[in-house]
Amino acid sequence: MQALLTTTVFTLSPGEVTALSMHSAQRLHVEDAGGTDLWITREGDSEDYWLRCGGNLLLRRGDEVVLSIDPRAERAVRLALIAEARRPVLTLADLPHLVYRGLRRLVRGTEWTPADDQAKAA
Repeated sequence: MQALLTTTVFTLSPGEVTALSMHSAQRLHVEDAGGTDLWITREGDSEDYWLRCGGNLLLRRGDEVVLSIDPRAERAVRLALIAEARRPVLTLADLPHLVYRGLRRLVRGTEWTPADDQAKAA
């Protein structure tokens, strides 16, 4: 079996800062950094990450990350977001989202609305 990949390639110029919202699990890969480190921080994560050329970091669905390049860098850094076409393995971090989606489907499938919730005497 062959794994199919979807890849998005982009560059960050020296001094550039960008934010990403991950809608699916993807791997961030540093394709070309020219000796410059890529700085990454995740919302809700107290650690910072530094990646060099060839480095990877797995980003989970729902991650909010900020990427930055040193303003003294000599050239732009080329990055790739790589997502496998098959569904990633679920983790406990996915549980709140899955419960929310399930409850939303249940409520959407009924005709009940909170405004119509009245007790009726028989």
